[in-house]
Amino acid sequence: MGFITKMENLLRLNRPETQNFFMGWVLFCAPGIYVAVIGLGAGGGKPSSAQVASLTNVIIYGLFTICGWFGGAALNILKPKLSVMIGSVGYPLYVAGLWYYDRTGHSWFPLFAGAVLGSLCGPLWTTAAFIQFAYPQEKDKAKFISVQWILRSAGATVGAIIALSANFHQQKAVGVSSAVYGTFTAIHCLPFFIALFFLVDPQKVVRKDGTHIAIFKPTRLSVELKAMAKSFFDPRIVILFPAILGCEMSLALVSSINAFYFNLRTRSLNNLAFHSIQMFMPWIMVFVLDSRRIKSRKSRGFIGVAFIGAISLGASAGLYAWLDINSVGSLKKPLAKDWTDPEFGGMFTLFLLFGAIYAAYQMTIEWVVSALTNDPSKLAQFGGIFKGTLSLGICLSFVMAAENVPFVGQLSLQFSLYIIGVIGMIYVLIVYVKETNYFTEENVIAPLSVEEQARAAGLVTDEQTQSEAAKHKATGMNAKDDKQELEISVAA
Repeated sequence: MGFITKMENLLRLNRPETQNFFMGWVLFCAPGIYVAVIGLGAGGGKPSSAQVASLTNVIIYGLFTICGWFGGAALNILKPKLSVMIGSVGYPLYVAGLWYYDRTGHSWFPLFAGAVLGSLCGPLWTTAAFIQFAYPQEKDKAKFISVQWILRSAGATVGAIIALSANFHQQKAVGVSSAVYGTFTAIHCLPFFIALFFLVDPQKVVRKDGTHIAIFKPTRLSVELKAMAKSFFDPRIVILFPAILGCEMSLALVSSINAFYFNLRTRSLNNLAFHSIQMFMPWIMVFVLDSRRIKSRKSRGFIGVAFIGAISLGASAGLYAWLDINSVGSLKKPLAKDWTDPEFGGMFTLFLLFGAIYAAYQMTIEWVVSALTNDPSKLAQFGGIFKGTLSLGICLSFVMAAENVPFVGQLSLQFSLYIIGVIGMIYVLIVYVKETNYFTEENVIAPLSVEEQARAAGLVTDEQTQSEAAKHKATGMNAKDDKQELEISVAA
């Protein structure tokens, strides 16, 4: 009976872990594959199309910035299922646009598809941030973030393997095959159905101890817009702004170098290296940020920030050296270098390092943001602002690429943001991050184990204990009906 009960709990759809897992598969199929396409450089393969690809990406990320900032308000009204369904529509259209351009040379379709994707993907990304921020217990925040990162990176890695397999013998600078485009488009269609069948309303999410994550109250658009404005100017978010702004800039920079310097099969290999390393870095960050041996949450944060800060600054210094040694700044035409050329080894190593930074640096910032509060409504707003600001950073990178800003100039901006970002994260950890946020927020429900430990240690007042009891009563603590309604049978 114990085994059966355990299996029933593991297969329960409204578990926080299960919801995070399915959200991870959405990221596998949509952003993961999308990033693999971007990583090929030049919009999927032709160096001559780099300008159109950069312009398309500017449109995507410019619109994503605005729509992402409003993503928290949209999510709190629409809820995760509808938000992800809407947000997933633009991805297959985007790849179809690149496919069309690669075959016809007409740029209107990828530009249009980019506008659609940029306008719609904000709710999807905000939902992903919301689930990984709000659903886990405080002790598991890094683990939830890592699950999404690993699945997203796995999607990008699978996409990179598909591209490398198709282009393995292609040493000239040519476009991507129709088979690759078709495969990517088909995978991009899956997130719509994952959201439709597997994502549930947050108020139905129940932990294994029978507690809900929070009390969710009805809201209105005007209320959410005011909350968004308040969150946008929250001092904690303002201080973290440079860190968030710069955390994905490496994608645009290394993709531009990849497109300019290497042929298609080598770009595909570099792309694979960049994304495959991202499946392993989250485990390292979980070991630090969720460590049971380091009791202090602040201390875990300091170690994580110091670790990723050192790698980020070291890799940036290495890229400065590589650009100088290979005189890349003075080159006027794409070189189409191959992995058999001597220049390949150094840049391949840097691709691995920047892939590690891309995952671990952003994951560390996400962990810091998630440590600021456990309130789902606030975390939805923080998630939208996070994703919108992140998009602004990568938009600036693609603008610089489209305007032919030298690689050294692009790297200098990114290097500066890394330094300022690390300082900002340390300051927020010192001043704003608490050892726990439980029992201090009106609508958040503490897990039973946390409540029992706090009572035993005398860390909660009678008033706080009564407040938790009232929340349990308001939600129906064991959530039996929800479990029965949403349980996935073993036979299914």
